[in-house]
Amino acid sequence: MRGKRLKVLMIIASIALIGSGIWLVQHVRERHKAAEREASYQTVLAKYTSELKPGTSREQVERHLQTDGRRFRQMCCVENFRGQYVSLKGAGYDDLVKIGEERAPWFCSENNVYIAFEFNPKSHGELSYTNGSDILKRVSVFRQLEGCL
Repeated sequence: MRGKRLKVLMIIASIALIGSGIWLVQHVRERHKAAEREASYQTVLAKYTSELKPGTSREQVERHLQTDGRRFRQMCCVENFRGQYVSLKGAGYDDLVKIGEERAPWFCSENNVYIAFEFNPKSHGELSYTNGSDILKRVSVFRQLEGCL
């Protein structure tokens, strides 16, 4: 009886050890893939920061993106999503170029990675949310969960 119990415990311990090993290998692989993706994001960021310096007008930035064949979308206030809360009054829209996708948590359908071109509005009294003379203040990698519950 005691020998049978020891045998069952050894089998359970072996299964647990194999399961832990498999999990560890997958975890290391996923971390390696994440590091590779991050390196590619930083490469794209370096390209844009060398081509488009702070102080460039929105018109020049958007012309450059269109010349590169890059589609972009606009979104208000990237800084607010980073937790750097700014006033929405008089805020302009920022341009986003999608450069990647990450695994989304169960409660969201997407986890997208963008290059964000953040602008200071040149003039505040106009109806439009964007103005060709808005000034580029920063280019950065921006992650956004989308389609969340």
